[in-house]
Amino acid sequence: MTEWFDLNDADEKALATFMSRVANLRIPNPESRIPDPGSRSPDPAQLWCKAKLLARWEAERRAQRPLDIMQPIEIAGGLVAAGVLLYLSFLA
Repeated sequence: MTEWFDLNDADEKALATFMSRVANLRIPNPESRIPDPGSRSPDPAQLWCKAKLLARWEAERRAQRPLDIMQPIEIAGGLVAAGVLLYLSFLA
């Protein structure tokens, strides 16, 4: 069942190299994101791109909300319909 997971030596070395690189990554300091008052302001193009990206994510979230609400209702309706049909099949 796990034949797809069997690794040869080259795969294991590549995986070990990648994982050691990941382990040695420097974790950014959250306080470094706060700009000091003397620093220059961010690039306007970069701010515009971030704002457009946030607006796109918000639009996707708003469009997905009705689907997320209706999915459990559809499942419940399907189960109720299946139960009613099963009940009616035993009556006949």
